[in-house]
This record gives sequence, C-alpha cells and structure tokens, in this order.
Amino acid sequence: MIKNFFIICIFINFNVMSQVEQQNFNTVKIIDNVEIREYPPAIYASVTSNKTNNVNMFRILADYIFGGNEKNQKIEMTSPVHIHQNNEEESSTMRFVMPSQYNINDLSKPNDKRIEITKSISKRYATISYTGYNDSEKFDKYSLKLKSKLVKNNIKTVGNPIYLGYDPPYKFWNRKNEVLIEIN
Repeated sequence: MIKNFFIICIFINFNVMSQVEQQNFNTVKIIDNVEIREYPPAIYASVTSNKTNNVNMFRILADYIFGGNEKNQKIEMTSPVHIHQNNEEESSTMRFVMPSQYNINDLSKPNDKRIEITKSISKRYATISYTGYNDSEKFDKYSLKLKSKLVKNNIKTVGNPIYLGYDPPYKFWNRKNEVLIEIN
C-alpha cells in the first residue's frame, strides 16, 4: 500500500511539474556556477506581508489564480515562485509569474485588494542553484556564496537576494531552488 502511494506521488510530481510553464530568461554567460541571465518583461501577481508567513501569502495568490477575481478567471500555475525580502520595511513579497500568453489587460482584477498585478521591465540577474527543501539557513548560505562570487568577478549588485522556488511542497526528490540578485 505505502509502495503504491510513493509510486503515485512520483508519477504525479513528474506529470504535473512537466506541464507547468517556467518563466522565460536567456542565459548570457556562466561564471563559477553562477548563471548571468537576462529576464524579459513579465507580469506578476504579488502580495506583501509584514509577517513572514509564506503559506498565507501563497494561499492569497493561489486563490487569485484559481478564480478569486472579478471574472472567476482560472489562471494556470507557473514556476518559479519569487519571494523578496524587503529588509528596510521588515516585510516580504511573494510573486507568481503569470503565464506568457497573457498581457496585463487580459487578467481579471483580483477580489483581494492585497494583490497587485504589475509588469516588470527587462533586467539582468545573477543566480545560483541548490537542491533540497529550502530554509532560511540554506538561502543565507547560497546568498553569501553568490555575492562573494560576484564580488570576486567585479559584478555590482542591486537590492536584496530573491528566492526562487520551482517545486510544490509535496515533491520529495530533485527539488530546485535558486537565489537571484539583480546586477548592473
């Protein structure tokens, strides 16, 4: 019975995640396992909280894409989920990338006033990847690793590191996490 459960979970993880659109970017170059990327404009649904309650922010955004909007519009999940720490304001922001087929006018207005729909501009970022379940200790470790490699290569950063999570919490193996930081 337990063996069948794990086989079903593996199949669902592979099947579901293989069908999720990932945010578009172009790799410019790779330096010491650090990928330099150009991200084209993207549309985000975002929510900010003074409490670091990622589960609550996730639920707010998930409600929006599952139809919690003026038109009851269902929007497909994409990856990664972005989490920005706003150290100056002691808050964090979670962002869902909207599927690429939408422009900002195609998206229904959220029912929840805490959700903001925005469009980014093209920017360049440096990123480093790591596996397993994420926690603040791992994020801090890889943030420092990324920053030190950028300093070593005379690459200037802008703002705070951003966490990118690619997998649902029920995925057990081959989890993908990244630290992303804007560069000049």
